[in-house]
Amino acid sequence: MLCLFENADRALITAKEILDHGTAGSVSVHGGLHYGTVLWRGSELFGGAVNVAARLSGRSRDNEVLLSGTFVERISPSQVGDLRPMGEMTLKGTEVPTEIYALLAPDEDGMTRLVAQPEMLNLKRRTTDTTATTIKIDFMGFSRVVSEGEELTIGRSPECHLVIAEPWISRVHASLTVRGGLVEFTDRSAGGCSLTFGSTIDFFIRRQTVALTGAGIVELVGAAQGTPLPRIQFEIANA
Repeated sequence: MLCLFENADRALITAKEILDHGTAGSVSVHGGLHYGTVLWRGSELFGGAVNVAARLSGRSRDNEVLLSGTFVERISPSQVGDLRPMGEMTLKGTEVPTEIYALLAPDEDGMTRLVAQPEMLNLKRRTTDTTATTIKIDFMGFSRVVSEGEELTIGRSPECHLVIAEPWISRVHASLTVRGGLVEFTDRSAGGCSLTFGSTIDFFIRRQTVALTGAGIVELVGAAQGTPLPRIQFEIANA
């Protein structure tokens, strides 16, 4: 689930409570906390801060919450003692690495456990330990599996991997890449894309990047009202 808080302290306190309850039951907790500007429209949230939090959550281990240095800078000094430094990570779209911290649930003996995560030091670094993540794309007879280190482009240009020859589709409407076990979808168009997970549309993006999980549908927006939108199905697999 995605949560919005009034300040960083409230977010961190909530994360601690969730971890405490999670270790008492049968559910493994994974979380990511970041501070930044978001667009709040009804029940939907958009923006780079949402994407960063999703990337951090996807990198967290069982019963662990990862926090960005930007978030940690905005919490009260009394809260910092519960965090463990995890090194630096270069996030997509930035050139300067940011500090990453971990909040871990206590073990049964009351001691916190710290799991080394060398792959977190830089998302751009590919190692032999990288999860063998793939994503399968299906659209009107076109089927393609994208693996680690590969990119697939979508648009009306003949140079795109998936060509959709509609005048309202941008030459390069969108692209997806698999890097470090993370599948990232980037909209490059003026019309945008809607992403559906399960049976509901989770969010709409325009010239933004989001991390994909599980399976769902991408709709390329931009056609006149009433025109059927291209629906691209995707499914992510982890070996």
